[in-house]
Amino acid sequence: MEKRVLLAFLLSFVVFVFWLKIFPPPMQAPVEGPRAEEEARGRETARRPHVPAEEEKRTKAIDPEKAWTNREALSEEDAGLANKVGAVVEKKIRVETPLYSVVFSNRGAAIESFKLQHYRDSEGRPFEVISERGREELNVRPLDLRLEEPEWTQSVQTALFESSSSGFGVDAERERTLTFRWSDGRGLEVEKILTFKGSSYQIGTFISVKHRGGELAKQVLFGPGVGNESTSSRYLYEEKGVVVAGGEVELFKANDIANQVSGVVGVGGGGVASHYFAALMVPTGDGVYTARFASQDLPAVGVENEPDWRPKRRFITATLDSPREATEFQLFVGPKTVELLDELGPGFQNIVELGWMRSLAIPLRSGLMAIYKVVGNYGWAIVVLTLIINVALAPLKHYSYVSMRKMQKLAPQVKRIQERFKKLKPTDPRRQEMNKEIMALYQEKKVSPLSGCFPMLLMIPFFFAFYRVLMAGIELRQAHFALWITDLSIKDPYYVLPIMMGASQLLMQKMTPQTSADPVQARVMAFMPVIFTFILATAPSGLVLYWFANNVVSMGQQTLTNRYLKEREAKEEAQIVAAKKKSKKSAKRPKDR
Repeated sequence: MEKRVLLAFLLSFVVFVFWLKIFPPPMQAPVEGPRAEEEARGRETARRPHVPAEEEKRTKAIDPEKAWTNREALSEEDAGLANKVGAVVEKKIRVETPLYSVVFSNRGAAIESFKLQHYRDSEGRPFEVISERGREELNVRPLDLRLEEPEWTQSVQTALFESSSSGFGVDAERERTLTFRWSDGRGLEVEKILTFKGSSYQIGTFISVKHRGGELAKQVLFGPGVGNESTSSRYLYEEKGVVVAGGEVELFKANDIANQVSGVVGVGGGGVASHYFAALMVPTGDGVYTARFASQDLPAVGVENEPDWRPKRRFITATLDSPREATEFQLFVGPKTVELLDELGPGFQNIVELGWMRSLAIPLRSGLMAIYKVVGNYGWAIVVLTLIINVALAPLKHYSYVSMRKMQKLAPQVKRIQERFKKLKPTDPRRQEMNKEIMALYQEKKVSPLSGCFPMLLMIPFFFAFYRVLMAGIELRQAHFALWITDLSIKDPYYVLPIMMGASQLLMQKMTPQTSADPVQARVMAFMPVIFTFILATAPSGLVLYWFANNVVSMGQQTLTNRYLKEREAKEEAQIVAAKKKSKKSAKRPKDR
């Protein structure tokens, strides 16, 4: 009996399940009461950034001639959805701050122009971060959106948004908000809220894209590239994609981006950086963000049928992928200075490429900045800092000069030993005897062959660190020094400074004790200043100035060291002569009987 009951229940359950599969009940449209609407508004308010009261008033007071809000005749499927929101004409919205001027287009609510007030291009105009040619030909604008469906992407990028203002200025002590809104009236709604601070390069950004009330996943773009500066110079770093995650920075070159299959997940920031400027998106909201990059080339302007070997202008576009919730991030567009990037969070200052000697380069840069505040000229600041470095290393350099002087005196004796073994092949075991004799001579005279090189090796890290500071620092960009040198970040237009550097290098080499008697080596060393002159002829003037100043200071120190050594050697010789005379007199004195 119990088995029959269980079997009947089982058959009834199977019939019920198949009945629902074959004849499903009709779907009913959800009905939200006042309480549900109030809760939805409360959740949305909690996600949106704070908007000052005066900005909220401006947002509500939309010009009826330039914007519209109406309800179209909706089908039964669209009944109850949001009103259609947008503008009837395209317009530009300009925001001016003491640091930058940014122009938005309400078509797609994207950035058309971003000019930095305190930095100039080659023609003396405010530096334009957005490449007009790249934007037009590659069809990419900063703050453009990409959505899950291609038709949604096309609709949002071409839509005319309503804006809360037609433009405004922001004082250094103020904060103002600009809001863009758009809805197609069939469930797709987009809102962008941007908060500007007059004293900061950071722009608070809030982006929400909903479909039928549910937040969509989205990609926020910045590109193409950062500015219009040429990267043809070998002293300028090429444009790179930037990822910051866990306090570490990773830079992607264009070739790396071309081979990249997927994005970097869980980033704390992403964007694009050129040699001197950066555009970064730093998430501030919840969720796991992903950074992706794309690289695109454009041929040279005015060149048709450009050959493959001709260098192209390469643009990098960064994408910040957000989860299915409102996207919140700080948009930083500005100069690559250590102080400004450090404000974004741990690791961001490493975007300034100071190389493997970063721990030494940072203090040197701080010293350069401190000296500049006193002298008011970066050229003289380089000279003063070079003097300070040489004074700090003076004991090591003095020890090196003394050792080389001793080696110079022993050079003839070393040469005589080498002459006795010169007929032997380098693989002959008897050549070991030559090395033993030379080392015995060094030990007898208390001279180490490494004593002249080791102090110089200790100075190499200072050279590379200071080299990086001068090459990567935006502070030298368009910095005036004196006379014809009006930009320390580019070459001397008349090559006067490289020639002076080469002459000082040659003179310093003649003053330096020659530790080898090999004539071939002497000729090679004599030719080195000429080689360095050609190498540094097109180098940035700041780097050549540092090298020239270092040569002049080194020559001064070497002159003092040589004078000191000559006086000491003369005194020692006088003492030896006096001792010999004294011994001769004692030898001639008659012995006491």
